[in-house]
Amino acid sequence: MGPADRDWRSLVPQEVNRVPEDDIGRKRAVRSRLPLVLSILFFVALGVVIYLSVDESVPVAAGRSFRYKTDGFLPAAFVQKVISAGVEGPAKNVRAIKADLEADNQVLAADVRRRADGTLEIVLRERVAVAKIASAPPTGPMVVRLVSPDGQTFAGTGYSEQTIRSLPEIQDFRSTGSGDQLAIEGIEVVGPFLLAARTSYERFYLQWASVSLRDCFGAQEDAPGSNLNVKVRIAAQPTDRPPLVGIIFSTANWRKELALLPRIKIEEYLRMPNATAQAYVLKLSIQNRTISPPVPEPRLVPAPLR
Repeated sequence: MGPADRDWRSLVPQEVNRVPEDDIGRKRAVRSRLPLVLSILFFVALGVVIYLSVDESVPVAAGRSFRYKTDGFLPAAFVQKVISAGVEGPAKNVRAIKADLEADNQVLAADVRRRADGTLEIVLRERVAVAKIASAPPTGPMVVRLVSPDGQTFAGTGYSEQTIRSLPEIQDFRSTGSGDQLAIEGIEVVGPFLLAARTSYERFYLQWASVSLRDCFGAQEDAPGSNLNVKVRIAAQPTDRPPLVGIIFSTANWRKELALLPRIKIEEYLRMPNATAQAYVLKLSIQNRTISPPVPEPRLVPAPLR
């Protein structure tokens, strides 16, 4: 192959993008990068606008809608009432809305944000109800409130009557205060106890009608004779054997006793020929102290039918 077959590009320098080093060349280089710089500035400005639009200090415009989600029972009407309450009404900022939502004992935490289009996004985490409690105010009818494991009581907005009816009732309690400020003596024991039963032993928990704190000594849970007396629903049991009317747990060892409960053949024992009493109570609080350390020694004890 001779010179005629060579590509002309190999004979001509191809540094077509090389910028001259004089003033004109530098100006041309700046102008060529201007669109890129403007694009970067545009997106930075857009990001600032979006950030400011979701800032929690931005007031909520009247008439704007909201998106609402909860892991419990509070209805959207409850949220709407909180948003619209007060002198400012819907114009108050979302920090104030968050504080107002969390002021209700039923709300454990509230996440309130505002989208770029002005729509509120509200996500609630509600306290879990593990029991109910009935108290008589100085005037008026009996008031039923729900109880969370941490001892907070709340009205139970959104709960159905069936759900409230199925909760065990805390009875024979000593308390101070009223309403949202109600403090129950011994709740630091019975609250975690009922939560553990509801979470890990629901089959038994659903059969419990009430828990008596008559023999619960509160913070002195290791005191001898400090017990949690559970009353079992009779209506949910077979009628062809004596019913189990109660279970007694010690406040000191209720975790071990609760774990022992599924292993006890209660149904088999209640159908034995010598089970001739009207009803029985299962005492899990009895300890066999001939062994060191003592071990639980559950017993079925005859009891009067209540």
